[in-house]
Amino acid sequence: MTLEEIILDCLGKVKAHNILAYNMKERSPFYDEMILCSVDSERQATAAISYLKDEVAKGGYSIRNVEGANTPWVIVDCYDIVVSIFTKEEREHFSLEKIYMEIPCKKIEE
Repeated sequence: MTLEEIILDCLGKVKAHNILAYNMKERSPFYDEMILCSVDSERQATAAISYLKDEVAKGGYSIRNVEGANTPWVIVDCYDIVVSIFTKEEREHFSLEKIYMEIPCKKIEE
């Protein structure tokens, strides 16, 4: 499985929703893709982080860093892919979709 497939599978299994994957290859020198998703609680975000760590490692990839664990916005840096896990309220507050409006994006079916 590719890193993207592993990440999306993990997010699906922890019931993350409103998943968007942005192609950042032309926009960022640091990563190729930004995945945004929403969860219902910080506890669900913690479960997602744990699951991502395990499954990414099993797939032969690694996580560089996790920022904001136990907060409403967690960033998981998987080198080529950065995953932002938001509670609904936090995602609405920051509205990254408005900032990324012109960047190619695919909505992941839930």
